[in-house]
Amino acid sequence: MPPRRRLNTFDAFTKTVEDARVRTTSGGVVTIVATVVIVLLIVSEWSDYRRIVNRPELIVDKTRGERMNINLNITFPQVPCEILTLDVMDVSGEQQTEITHGIVKTRLNDDGSVISTELLALHSSGDNAHHLDESYCGPCYGAVPKEEEGKRCCNTCDDVRNAYQEVGWAFGDGHGVDQCERENYPEKIKEMAHEGCNIAGTLSVNKVVGNFHFAPGKSYSSPNAHLHDLNIYETSPVRHTFTHNIHHLSFGPHHHTVSNPLDGAVKKTDERHFNYMYFIKVVSSRFERIGESPLETNQYSVTSHERAIRGGRDDDHPNTMHARGGIPGVFFSYDISPMKVINREERSKSFGSFLIGVCAVVGGVLAVASVIDRGVWEADKALSRKKAV
Repeated sequence: MPPRRRLNTFDAFTKTVEDARVRTTSGGVVTIVATVVIVLLIVSEWSDYRRIVNRPELIVDKTRGERMNINLNITFPQVPCEILTLDVMDVSGEQQTEITHGIVKTRLNDDGSVISTELLALHSSGDNAHHLDESYCGPCYGAVPKEEEGKRCCNTCDDVRNAYQEVGWAFGDGHGVDQCERENYPEKIKEMAHEGCNIAGTLSVNKVVGNFHFAPGKSYSSPNAHLHDLNIYETSPVRHTFTHNIHHLSFGPHHHTVSNPLDGAVKKTDERHFNYMYFIKVVSSRFERIGESPLETNQYSVTSHERAIRGGRDDDHPNTMHARGGIPGVFFSYDISPMKVINREERSKSFGSFLIGVCAVVGGVLAVASVIDRGVWEADKALSRKKAV
């Protein structure tokens, strides 16, 4: 027997001759319906194969020594930029006081319109009293150690303010200080008293537990506390408050699927001595999208608390007692979670699974169609025999 003929013994798909085949109308209808069903199911399988699902995974965050960017845009409609200070500190001992790098302060009118992104020149070289003797050495008004008296000079208003800050003294608006009055510092403070301030930009911080806050006056630290010079804030004839609008606050690069809980938050108060605190839990996140490079960012949850610095009981909750003391301002305390969330995009099935699904669809529909066609044909023959009898 020729080799080709030997293969015939393995044929599982035996054929019938063309003359033995019978084509019926019902068979044609079943075939058309089966074809339509197969096409629809294959389209459904293709759509399922193309569908992308997000599979989150939770792991321990093993990164060390990283830094984190804090993106912010906050408006204080009743606090002038000149007395609003932004400070950052963390548990590692790092402090960033009176931050200006990476931050833009925009002066606002009381109606919210923009005045300028340039701050008032409270001290400039044009304000110097050129008629004074070149050997002039201005007094620091007791704000220097005795051993430095006569050696250190405070020739400008800023020199006096810095000397006061170093020893932890309140400075005020410069009344009675010759250098400040010569530079018209008190008048400039009054000029901006009715302004508001928008602060926007990015902070670079250690990825450890810490806080950043907005408070009035120059800041300085003692061995046991972080303090602010509140003299101008408290003695101003204009009633400043820490009403604020958080337009945006995020940690790390932007990702379109991440929602920031504090975006759009608005807090209002009529009290000058009022404190807002936000407690934030930051969770490291990694987004892996198909066809794109992975993105490392952060998500966060937040709870908030607000109280009057005077302390006492709540008007709304008479059983709640608040402690007395503190600094008026807005404080954000952030904690870093030890866990990391990986959001990985994947196709719902592999291409192999898609092919298996197509084969199952074709085979299954044809098998069912064959049974239906056979049943219709047998029923038709039985009816024909009955009529013939």
